[in-house]
Amino acid sequence: MNCKIKLLISDEEFGRSALSRDEFSDLSFELVSLGADAPVRPDMIGDAELLVVELHAGDPRSMQRLTALRARYPAIPLIVAMRDGDLATTRALIRQGVDDVIALPIQRAEFDDAVNNLLAATAKEATREAGLAPVIAVAQSVGGIGATTVATHLAHYLGAIGEGGCCLVDLDLQFGNAASYLGRSSGLTMDDLLDAGTRADGELLRTVAAADEGIAVIAAPEKIAPLEAVEVDQLMRVLDLARRQYGHVVLDLPGNWANWTLSAIDKADLILLVVDLSIGSLRQARRRLTLFEETGIDPARIRIVANRIEKRMFRTIGVQDAADALHYPVFATVHSDYAVVQSAQDQGVLVGSIARKNKVAADLAALAEQVVGALGGG
Repeated sequence: MNCKIKLLISDEEFGRSALSRDEFSDLSFELVSLGADAPVRPDMIGDAELLVVELHAGDPRSMQRLTALRARYPAIPLIVAMRDGDLATTRALIRQGVDDVIALPIQRAEFDDAVNNLLAATAKEATREAGLAPVIAVAQSVGGIGATTVATHLAHYLGAIGEGGCCLVDLDLQFGNAASYLGRSSGLTMDDLLDAGTRADGELLRTVAAADEGIAVIAAPEKIAPLEAVEVDQLMRVLDLARRQYGHVVLDLPGNWANWTLSAIDKADLILLVVDLSIGSLRQARRRLTLFEETGIDPARIRIVANRIEKRMFRTIGVQDAADALHYPVFATVHSDYAVVQSAQDQGVLVGSIARKNKVAADLAALAEQVVGALGGG
């Protein structure tokens, strides 16, 4: 096993197992002693390529810690080690994104099987993703920042300039408006894909997506449902299908994040974080960036987009001030013209359709060209 493994498990449980530390001598692993409710610090994870975490099933604090760990490190394969695990608990853990469950005390044969199968699946996934469409995730610092406007226009331009069209996936599952902003309507939504399980395929995805002029839109559900109800594996299956069916995929992310949000972001080749030049927006953007950093997202994948920029003689915060506050350069700026943007949204059309020479339309078209360049397409 050529893999850096972190065993986050109590010394007591490890000592009672059928294994001795000598039996792990052929593995690149580190044992980290962890109490039932002890927090998992970033330095404990380090450069781990696989995590084995002990779960005390009867202790809610242990489960909460595991949930937070999965959300913070969605890309790292995760195995849970627990005593007396029943089928219901195992299924619940798998739904939360845990990759496998093994019993305590640890048996070397079971451990080897779990690790080898997981490493093989990870390698297969990496091979499978080669050649898939690039993903651009559009995140918002705060609600109402105009991120959906950025996402819809970006998807339109990418669909027009690239082969295979573009699929805009509205992941704001509770309050998404991407379809209405583009004047699209469909009797089917993301709910139908999430509920389809293994029946979800390219044909169903194209049926759900309302396609026109190079852009397909997977609309947010009509009914509000708890964000935590989304199964990570099914969502990843849907995104994988979209990447196979279209030339680009744009994700319009929700303002309120759930465990699966970071898993979706982890799929992104480029992450556009939309801000405006207000203290509240920049403060929340900095929190988002800190989360990205803690979860191991490469800063090279992150771009800051400053929206609703107004040219005023006197202003308290400028574009460079925002860059200094976030410790990231501002990738692109978009002018402010609320009246025109609102009118376009009410009509279900793009800004350029009602004001061809509008600065907002020009800025968003330029943003799309910059995105193509950042993806290596120009």
